[in-house]
Amino acid sequence: MNFGSIIKYYRLRNGMTQAELSEGICSVSHLSKIESNKYSPHKETLEDLFKRMNIALENEIHVYKNFERKLKEFIEYAIYYDFESMERLYMELQKDEEYLQSTDLLNKYELYKLRYYLFKKEMSQAKRQLLMIDKLTPTFNASEQIISVVFSIMFYISTGDDNQAEKLFSKIDEYADIKSISNILGGEYFYQRAWLLQKKAKYDKSSYYAGFAISHFQKDCNYIRLMHAQMLQAINFTNLDHYLWAEELFSILMRNTRMMRQEELYHQTLYNFSILQKRMGNHANAYDLLVKLKSIISTECEFYDSVLLNMLHTSIGTNRESPQTLEELQERANRSDEQYLKIQLKYFENMKLTHQEPYDYCEEIMFPFLSRFDDIREGRRMAFRLAKYHREKGNYEKAYFYNNYFNEERDENHETKV
Repeated sequence: MNFGSIIKYYRLRNGMTQAELSEGICSVSHLSKIESNKYSPHKETLEDLFKRMNIALENEIHVYKNFERKLKEFIEYAIYYDFESMERLYMELQKDEEYLQSTDLLNKYELYKLRYYLFKKEMSQAKRQLLMIDKLTPTFNASEQIISVVFSIMFYISTGDDNQAEKLFSKIDEYADIKSISNILGGEYFYQRAWLLQKKAKYDKSSYYAGFAISHFQKDCNYIRLMHAQMLQAINFTNLDHYLWAEELFSILMRNTRMMRQEELYHQTLYNFSILQKRMGNHANAYDLLVKLKSIISTECEFYDSVLLNMLHTSIGTNRESPQTLEELQERANRSDEQYLKIQLKYFENMKLTHQEPYDYCEEIMFPFLSRFDDIREGRRMAFRLAKYHREKGNYEKAYFYNNYFNEERDENHETKV
């Protein structure tokens, strides 16, 4: 407990100069050293200084310990994804933020405020908090430095700046070993690393780190984050064609997300399980899962459009018409400025034409767009379909081109080639 900062806080709050507070107790220079935490005073000196400000030292220790306990709870809520409790406690801590900023609790409080804003998806607030943390960095101890970098990585992943996130992973690897990282943040570091690799379609490497995340979350009894890590691993297994492992994980998630009333995770499980079913050739099962999901999510849900798109893709595999789904997609695309949605819509409209039309559209419009602007996963899937199409048509030069694009990404994952 740094009493010096607290003494300074109360002195300024009482409108006293250092000379007024220190008179008859200690010299001004001595008080200056105490307030800057360069010198730890005797108990008698502390009692006299606090008494002059009409504050009992024992009571002040109790106040500090109370805030220390609250901050510890705030951090635990963040780690274990108890968002409702974190929100409630944040409101309490905010009322006494000025006091907290005068204590040695400041660094952790400011760090976990960033985590709170990321929870809330308040990215403008999170950005301002990141600037605040940058200013505090010189005062961080070793564990606070690791927390700072991991939370910064989470910010950049959330805002889509994957290159900056990768730079920070390299930075943290330079000065911290895996053991020290694990002791401080458990599975969070491994989860974020797995998530970034999965975004870049590096499924083997992502699976490696997701396995560590699962192990750490299980050990810590961190059940909500465990489900997040299991979801990530199930997606990796799906893309690596480990269908039995993926199906087992999704079955566990279907049960546990319902039991623990994790609605958002349950919705994500239904969606990703439908992707697995489609890849396994179970188009009817995939379509039924998507219909169920569409019936329980809001039209404002961030992946509602993806559900519509996958319903249309899956309906092709089941040879069923989906005019209402296509009509709904048309309405949403007309209201949206998102080019990706409009391009996908045009693809499904072309499906009504000749067999040749959709493939021409994919080759001339969709593939160039996806390979330039979207994440590489969509581009690879499109390349796979085009390679197969041209091979069947005997256009081996084009088939080689698309096959090569597909395999360039797969080489890094040590996956089987087309």
